[in-house]
Amino acid sequence: MGYFARQNFTCCQSCGWYGVPEEKAEKAVFYHQQDNSSLVQEGSCHLAWTGNGKEIVKVLNKHGVKTQWDGDSEKRIKIFLV
Repeated sequence: MGYFARQNFTCCQSCGWYGVPEEKAEKAVFYHQQDNSSLVQEGSCHLAWTGNGKEIVKVLNKHGVKTQWDGDSEKRIKIFLV
């Protein structure tokens, strides 16, 4: 689908967006190291993303990752691994 996708990517969201290659800036999805701490401790975290949120949620759900998102493009998608 052409997304730049990363797990445990950089230290924070600001650095994550800085690390996304310019040519991929329109279609990117990642969680950063601070999010990874939440994922490990709580079994959930939020994804930083750009592109088509519905498409991202659909792919995650297809692969067994539960999501929570209200469709607002200004909000991060929450994922649950437990």
